[in-house]
Amino acid sequence: MTNETSETNKRIARRIPEEVFAEGTLDLLDELYAEDATEHNPFGDLRGRAAIRESYEGFMAAFPDITQEVEDIVAEGDTVAMRLTTRGTHEGPMGALEPTGREIEVQQTVFTRIEDGEIVERWLHPDNLTMLQQLNVVDAELV
Repeated sequence: MTNETSETNKRIARRIPEEVFAEGTLDLLDELYAEDATEHNPFGDLRGRAAIRESYEGFMAAFPDITQEVEDIVAEGDTVAMRLTTRGTHEGPMGALEPTGREIEVQQTVFTRIEDGEIVERWLHPDNLTMLQQLNVVDAELV
């Protein structure tokens, strides 16, 4: 894998936080993801663009002002690793959790595997405990 390929893969991976989330351009998902892509997250696996888009729609509805800042990015072979800071205000339902109006700032790591210029697989590792503490859903004293 050439350095040029690694840089191309980084650019593709960065488009999720820097364009999809920053600009709300969900139509980019059709360009960025392979049709049969898989996302692995703490709530289960999502298979296919439609399921992935639905997940994005739900998260962006819960946090309409969501931003993700790329803090670190490294590429090796077909995989890109990023450390992100996610910020937003909880203004819409998130699963069974009603809007709290509270702001979050949490860290997340994402590993993105890219083949032929498309995302084929992502592993999301958000700091959900910190997010739930910031939303006042989990008492920090209990953890």
